Amino acid sequence: MRRWPLAVLIGSGAVGTALSWFVAQHSLLGARWAFFAPLALWLVVWLVGARAAHRVARVRTALVVVVVLAAAMRLAAASGTTPSISNDLYRYGWDAHVQLSGIDPYRYPPSAPQLQAQRVPPFFPSPAGCHRIGQAPGCTTLNRPEARTIYPPAAQAWFDLVSVLSPGRDVRQWQLAGAAVDMAVIALMAVGLRRLGRDPVDAAWYALSPVPVVEFAGNGHVDGLALLLLVAALLALQRGRRATAGLLLGLATMVKLYPAIAVAACWRRGRWRLVLAATAVCVVGYAPHVAVVGARVVGYLPGYLREEHYANAARFLLVGVLPLPDPVVTALASMLVLASVVWAIRTDRPPAIGLAVLLSVAVLVTSPVQPWYAVTLAGIGAWLGAPWLMAPAVLAEVYYAAVILDEPHQVAVGRICYGVALAVVLSATVVSRRGGGTAMPLVAGDTAVGAERAPVPL
Repeated sequence: MRRWPLAVLIGSGAVGTALSWFVAQHSLLGARWAFFAPLALWLVVWLVGARAAHRVARVRTALVVVVVLAAAMRLAAASGTTPSISNDLYRYGWDAHVQLSGIDPYRYPPSAPQLQAQRVPPFFPSPAGCHRIGQAPGCTTLNRPEARTIYPPAAQAWFDLVSVLSPGRDVRQWQLAGAAVDMAVIALMAVGLRRLGRDPVDAAWYALSPVPVVEFAGNGHVDGLALLLLVAALLALQRGRRATAGLLLGLATMVKLYPAIAVAACWRRGRWRLVLAATAVCVVGYAPHVAVVGARVVGYLPGYLREEHYANAARFLLVGVLPLPDPVVTALASMLVLASVVWAIRTDRPPAIGLAVLLSVAVLVTSPVQPWYAVTLAGIGAWLGAPWLMAPAVLAEVYYAAVILDEPHQVAVGRICYGVALAVVLSATVVSRRGGGTAMPLVAGDTAVGAERAPVPL
């Protein structure tokens, strides 16, 4: 029996864990472009390790090793004293702090005088704390302190839960919470793949990738919870539990709004029962807040859309290459997304494939600055045995850095990154379909298609 695949898997995982720890000790603002050197090496290690996992003779052995390595990487990512690329987790803690104090989080922005008594470290550091992070006295670790929260009710409930279960205001509580959720994604993915008669080791494409480790464990982004709920909804739908799937989709939407697009992908299997259940969750989630603060529940969403240049079409980087007026660019981008929604509703393809197409179109057309939005697509790609769907998230990291570091050619960088991601997704999908090298064309319905391993999709 050949043992080299197992040795390669363990070795690559050990290197990945070391790189995860190294990345956690640095920040994008501090290291600037050097921040990507260990990440580039980690990507190579990921590809080698995930491929080796598929070569291990015993599936159970491969799965156990992958899960252990995934946990080690995520614990290493939670070793930093500050998040490496984003300070969103401070806002999570602030929203929970305010809400647990008896104030609706949608009522006031952090800078409001009504919240003066709530301004405690680490959200509003002491003068010495501000000095330690290189800021003037009176600083805050919160982004957009003048804006009301944008996070939906299920996210707010999650913030409260993490704060109650892990008292204190330490960065690590959010990192460990993100790591725990991400491990649940991996476990659910492996179980679901086995139930579909697919190779559960396909979960290695997600488990060993640096992108979810950095985004969900290292920076605690709540999008990992949305991904977990989406995977759970796909599994529920596969088992014919339409109402349950709808409830899970509604919860995912109430974590981050963009998972609502999954309803279109699940429409043919769930019909109105799914739609009504998802809608009911959203109504019940927002109703108590609407009763207290009214229209303020929309929070900073309108301002966010303006800030991200969706109002003037500048955010549609790839569509905006065309020499067209802004209204036409916006209309064309909207039509592309709408066309994908119509296709997803009408297609007989399994919901997971429909969701992958919808997320791919949405990410590549809207070209967001934030790379963590695309990690959801990466997770669904791993579920389908299509690791190339990790490309938008990987390349969006570079675009995000160009924006955060205020590079003068950030728009050009964004167009190149998303353009390359589009080329990778299209070309790899075409090649895979012709060669039968991915699980995407093998899953013809909601039933198993065979217990043997699918060919390694590279």
